[in-house]
Amino acid sequence: MKRLFPGILPAFSLALLFSLLLPGSACAYTGEVSEELAAPCSYATGLTWDGEFLWVCDWKEGRAFKVDPASGETVSFEELPCLRPQDIAFADGHLFICSGYEPFIYKLDLSSGTVVETFPTPESAPSALAWDGTHLWLADSGTDLLYKLNPVDGTTLEYFKAPAGQTEGLAWDGRYLWAADRTRDELYMLDSRDGTVLMVMKSPGPYPTGLVFDGKWLWNVDFQDDVLYRLSYDDGENVYVTEANNRQVTLVHQLTNMGPGTVTEASVFLALPEDSFPGQCLLESIVFEPEPARFDTDQWGQRVAVYEFKDLAPGDSREVSYTARARIGERRFCIFPHKVGRLEDIPSSVMKRYVADGSRYRISQPLIAETAKQVVGDEKNPYWMARKICQWVQDHVEYERVGGWDIAETLIKRGTGSCSEYSFLYIALCRAAGLPARFEGSVVVRGDDACIDDVFHRWCEVYLPGYGWIPVDPSGGDRPLPADQAKSFGMLGNRFFITTHGGGDSEYMGWNYNYNSRLAYKGKVEVVADAFALWEPLE
Repeated sequence: MKRLFPGILPAFSLALLFSLLLPGSACAYTGEVSEELAAPCSYATGLTWDGEFLWVCDWKEGRAFKVDPASGETVSFEELPCLRPQDIAFADGHLFICSGYEPFIYKLDLSSGTVVETFPTPESAPSALAWDGTHLWLADSGTDLLYKLNPVDGTTLEYFKAPAGQTEGLAWDGRYLWAADRTRDELYMLDSRDGTVLMVMKSPGPYPTGLVFDGKWLWNVDFQDDVLYRLSYDDGENVYVTEANNRQVTLVHQLTNMGPGTVTEASVFLALPEDSFPGQCLLESIVFEPEPARFDTDQWGQRVAVYEFKDLAPGDSREVSYTARARIGERRFCIFPHKVGRLEDIPSSVMKRYVADGSRYRISQPLIAETAKQVVGDEKNPYWMARKICQWVQDHVEYERVGGWDIAETLIKRGTGSCSEYSFLYIALCRAAGLPARFEGSVVVRGDDACIDDVFHRWCEVYLPGYGWIPVDPSGGDRPLPADQAKSFGMLGNRFFITTHGGGDSEYMGWNYNYNSRLAYKGKVEVVADAFALWEPLE
């Protein structure tokens, strides 16, 4: 392969450059490992906190080990009253235990070592247990449901769908419910009202089970590597990047005049990628072929390379391209809904630009205005406004590439649309509700590291005061499981090379992203426009 660049920057320079994109690097992000302790047993499945010590239950031995969180040393242990204990929860001098062998919850008095209550679980496969100060929470791996229980007799008070398929750890942090899924190796922060997944993070180990919050730290015990992980919790880092790799992207745009007339003027615009945000870092200057006539910027701040051609006779073609080398990582936001500011806290410059109308939004039209009002209701928290709108779009639209990019009203009426149409509808409803929103566009890795993309992808960003611009992908998150829906809000994978930030009606890009073209011609002409991206991995 011909190298267009003299070489990649040294590794230490890359690390420094990429770290500069992470605000507050001295802070830790939620879920970051701050300490590792050896588990007191070899088959740890459950974890709880008594206000001073950790308790770890062993599935095979049927014991709960009392552990000093500072040293990891075992202080004592307690024999449990059942076979195969799955999880434990501490409350007022008692341990609640759920068993993987029998569908019961046992209440053990630690002062006497006697069982003082026994009641059945709602279903037959209890897998995790937590105490929220008033109620018990139980996960069942057979139904994939989470239950809120009366601790006196186990009566079900509420229940909702678990984030994914195999919940084996539950915890309460004083405001939110947490769950650990062992098949996906992920930890989730949940709204305890309905199970909405608010945050998704990779588990520190390969088989996460017990989970507990001690008032400052989140703890997770791993069944496979026998480690107690102490995890940072809301330590100030709002966004972090993982799984970064280096890639080369070549975006190609071709115009061919099939005749019989003449194209008198042709303009091609290539949206220029930036690296002013976490998760995307240009390693070298972009190389253009040929050099553009000029560079310019539209009303959204989007930089474009402008090409201008004249007199394309029948059979003539023009090809333009750029090649970029970048380090691209998975971006994750740590958003705590109660810490999101008010709409009034959003800068006036952002409100003025990104709550404005557009020709594909038509936010003043009755159908858009009334739908936004119906969806948002009396909600004032910008986070929940954004989540409600996203959920509504996903509930009412099915993905289908039906051709053109229709306006938001048409999507509501038809009920199907492409990623761009999902984005137009989401932005329209956000703006109609007074919430700033815009779109992002990218080229996409399609399966292999070396691949071709000629489909591309568009999603949204919403502005949350206190956090800034947050990625929201309504079409990408249109899936049945809560965990997958949550990954479309505040997360962006390392498959996307972002080229475009826009709001539509751009003087250069129009409603396109990645590229656009305009023509003037004499006579009848047929112009074939083609565009694609070539991906290659970099060592």
